[in-house]
Amino acid sequence: MDELAKHIERSLKKRGFCLVLEDELERCWPSEKVERADREEHIQAFAKSRAWIVSILKTDSGVMR
Repeated sequence: MDELAKHIERSLKKRGFCLVLEDELERCWPSEKVERADREEHIQAFAKSRAWIVSILKTDSGVMR
């Protein structure tokens, strides 16, 4: 999680936003081990603990359009 936080911090300083892809989230919150609602709560709590705002976008294909 520390590496993910550092990645996000660098991106926020550079661009003001950060896009975190599914494979990056899988390292911290494996979807096979955590229910979807619980996983989203963990992600929201992670962001809130660092005073970040998070939006979770869901796509069926894994591709955002």
